[in-house]
Amino acid sequence: MELIATAVARSAAGPQSVWERLIDGLHWRDWSPATDWMVVEGALEAGTVVTIKRKRGRQTAYRVEAAEAPRRLALLLTFGAAARLRIAWTLEPDGGGTVIRQTIESGGRLRRWLTDPLARRGAARWSDDPARLAELASVGTSVR
Repeated sequence: MELIATAVARSAAGPQSVWERLIDGLHWRDWSPATDWMVVEGALEAGTVVTIKRKRGRQTAYRVEAAEAPRRLALLLTFGAAARLRIAWTLEPDGGGTVIRQTIESGGRLRRWLTDPLARRGAARWSDDPARLAELASVGTSVR
């Protein structure tokens, strides 16, 4: 996988509070304005389907690659064996708060045609999402 983008923010809230906001899919639009909603279709564990509806886009089914509360959530979109797109959030404790790191990666032999364009567009649209998530978790209210 090739790293396409990283966005980092710091929240005054602890990792558990940030994690709870991160997995609250019906409120993703509060911190990710390009998103309408996210639904986990079963237990939040590796292999579970997660459907994300982006604004002005189709709903897309990802697979949970990793769900390690309250440390890491990684979602994987695959195009067969040809290409993969990974969106991941890592939550690192930091003096009572949390460092939120969001990464977007692309891989596979046809990634340049199938997932790189998605990853690059996503990197531009979602670059401020960790900062909004950090603020939302810190204050406990919606960020608009």
